[in-house]
Amino acid sequence: MTVLPPLRYLTAADVAAAMPALAERLEMAEITLEALGRSAQLPAKIGVQPRQAGSLAHAMPALLRGSAADGGGDLIGMKWIVGFPENPAQGLPTYNALVILNDARNGRPLAVMDAGAITAQRTAAVSGVAIKLFAPALRGRRAVVAVLGAGVQARGHLPVIGRLLPGASVRVTDVDGARAEALAVEAQATEGISEVAVLSGVRETVQGADVVVSVVSFGPDHQTLDPGWLGPETLFVAVDYDMQAPAALAREALFVVDERDQFLATRAGGGFAGYPDPGVTLGEALRDGIARPTGRVLVSHLGVGLADVVFASAILKRAEQLGLGVLLPR
Repeated sequence: MTVLPPLRYLTAADVAAAMPALAERLEMAEITLEALGRSAQLPAKIGVQPRQAGSLAHAMPALLRGSAADGGGDLIGMKWIVGFPENPAQGLPTYNALVILNDARNGRPLAVMDAGAITAQRTAAVSGVAIKLFAPALRGRRAVVAVLGAGVQARGHLPVIGRLLPGASVRVTDVDGARAEALAVEAQATEGISEVAVLSGVRETVQGADVVVSVVSFGPDHQTLDPGWLGPETLFVAVDYDMQAPAALAREALFVVDERDQFLATRAGGGFAGYPDPGVTLGEALRDGIARPTGRVLVSHLGVGLADVVFASAILKRAEQLGLGVLLPR
């Protein structure tokens, strides 16, 4: 009987230790987005609905085809993510996720790893692509950035904001004041962020902001923001589906998504009520050199499994070099 090589298991600490630097993460996000619709294959999220209101359980398989005829440069894997919004009240994380990687030539499992840090960092990197493409012209002044929500995703976005909008003035709001204050302390220590303010409400946080990053927790109330609070050239990056961004904003702005079919499937399933079809995807904007239009831009990225697979592959390679993880016999 053939003895199969062991499977490498990476803990959350292993993944954090092997995480590529920010510049590489931004490059991997661009590679991912440009591959969508061309050399990548992925279905819309496959999900089941747990009992808890607002919870989710999604499987996100993905394949990226490389240039080698034998598939040696291909990547194949899947993220499995489960979210329960009532978990924080019990001292538990809202989301728990794993990524599984396989050898694309023969299907052999290569690794399984905690995906908490992967989810946070690949999401922030995709937001970085949106900021790079569609942030309004600053004309020599510092950007004002509003961050709605102060959880894990918000923390992941801070280095991206500091790098792409150097000198940015950041405003933070969250229903949990202590959490907002903690994020503000972290933001103040982030390279590239010049000043930080904690505000009590969404309206005062977004007014006058050049860029809004919405990363609030999922809940029963959707599309709660009034577009009239936003400036005429604001870039609104919605990581939280339509928790804040209303359909009225999507209809009057350039509406951009990360992956068109996934958005349409989500809308068909009852999400994004009243939203129009997307005008363009981030990948199309990258490939076609689409210029930022006059007016507002709304970017909604739902998260694609391909990004998790691309990030996980880079993490696995570095973990092997560093000798991280536990080898599990098969």
